[in-house]
Amino acid sequence: MYIIKNSRTDFEICLPKKSSCVREAADILANYIEKITGCRLAFTDVTGSACVKNKIVLDIEPFVIPLEHSDNLENEGFVIAEKDGAVYIYGAKSEALVYGVYEFLEEYCGCLWLTSSDDYVPKNDRIAIPDNTFNKQLPALNYREVYYYDAWDYDFARKQKINGQASVIKNGKLEEGHKNWGFWCHSFFNLVPPDEYFETHPEFYSLIDGQRVRDGQLCCTNDEMIEIAIKNLKKFMDAKPEAIYWSVSQNDTTRQCQCEKCRALDEKAGSPIGSIMYFVNKVAEAFPDKIISTLSYWYSRTAPVEIEMRDNVHIMFCNIECNRSRPIQYDPSSESFVRDINIWRKYCGNIFLWDYDIQFSNLISPFPNLRVLAPNMRFFYESNVRSIFNQANRDKKGEFWALRGYMLAKLSWNPYCDIEKHMNNFISAYYGKAAPYVHKYIDLLHDEMEKSGENLSIFGQPADEKFLSEELLDKYEEILGEGKKAVDGDDVLTLRVDEIILGVVYARLKSKRYKNETEREEYKAYFRRIADAIGLEKVEEWTQTVDMFLNDN
Repeated sequence: MYIIKNSRTDFEICLPKKSSCVREAADILANYIEKITGCRLAFTDVTGSACVKNKIVLDIEPFVIPLEHSDNLENEGFVIAEKDGAVYIYGAKSEALVYGVYEFLEEYCGCLWLTSSDDYVPKNDRIAIPDNTFNKQLPALNYREVYYYDAWDYDFARKQKINGQASVIKNGKLEEGHKNWGFWCHSFFNLVPPDEYFETHPEFYSLIDGQRVRDGQLCCTNDEMIEIAIKNLKKFMDAKPEAIYWSVSQNDTTRQCQCEKCRALDEKAGSPIGSIMYFVNKVAEAFPDKIISTLSYWYSRTAPVEIEMRDNVHIMFCNIECNRSRPIQYDPSSESFVRDINIWRKYCGNIFLWDYDIQFSNLISPFPNLRVLAPNMRFFYESNVRSIFNQANRDKKGEFWALRGYMLAKLSWNPYCDIEKHMNNFISAYYGKAAPYVHKYIDLLHDEMEKSGENLSIFGQPADEKFLSEELLDKYEEILGEGKKAVDGDDVLTLRVDEIILGVVYARLKSKRYKNETEREEYKAYFRRIADAIGLEKVEEWTQTVDMFLNDN
């Protein structure tokens, strides 16, 4: 059925409910349809089901005009349907309706949401939806965070259907994110700060080699400490009553308590999570209306042989050690992670997974993990993961930041989506006539990494990677150079290809794979020019700036 044909239409947008959130969704829909076709759809508030022919009806639950099978949308589900000459976009709540509108624009109008500043909006004189369409979607994962700086943008996050951000850029202002969270992680010293308690109560803290230390963890089996932690947590909860999730979790260090009671519980559980869970369970009992989250990370990552967990305890499970060259499920070096997640799924029906998706020590260097994103996400989902934090780059840009972020968002909504189609659509829209060369580069990079048989570490170094040999770097530059020729004259597309080349140049400079000092200086000048043009600030997480990198190399 045509909604618009030959830039003409009889359709209107119907708002049966006078609601600001429905009106916002209607404005989004009307604005993009006008960009695509030049037609501006009028709004109407007719409410009778007999009057909705040639209308696009937008609503949130409870729906004014019933639509069969549109129930059970939970919190974030939506329906896009065609029935008897009318189109319905229904959402469970306001955000779900916005998701549905953006999905309609993508699936039936050809739009793509590439970055926070770049939409692909085709020009077309017609928009159609197949007769009897019924497209009902609910997210596979309840919590979906793609931790790229670009995803902090509020509007872009909604386009990508991601609902968790560390920070939110809204109306140009940076706000606190992690909606519904009180403490996010590493909260032991928020609850019982050593500056306040260590001098008078050293027994509240880790016993290591016979001494109580103030820079380790809490002594998780000290009942007096637990009472104070609960009292202090209550104050934090009173100050943020809307928060549902509260992390009661270890500090970012391995210096756990070795006292007799902690050690006995750890030995019984078969993991250092044993003593932690003693503490966490008592907190969970004190706050049965909240979700108490704790980490299974680093020293506590080994899953327990035997443990008790209260129903409102939430496991944040981290896979920082895993290799990224092969799907985790089938990778021999990741056997311990696979074993542990299979144990945790018996105890926890909603595992929160902390995944790692880039090379943190070299944010620009080629990191060929794109082929494992989909199989890993499917494995996580099948292992009871229902919340995911895809840790990527907290700083601006980075290697394939836009493409990888796009893929992670699609997989977070639906791990079984056609990720090849989404990847191809993105590359075609983002790189234009250079797209075939970008595909060729990505394929060769991944093929060579797989051929090497080596692991891919999130803390690896270009000098150690066989897929970054001088010969292969030459091939990569040659392929991408052809891509630049294909978009010659288009400054935007040329810079996007240059941004890929920047990673190859970074690997050359970092691994000293250049022919002579003259070539080295030419590469440094190129790196400076492109880094400045794209606004690159860091080449290593937290620490190394572009200036520092160029001074060191």
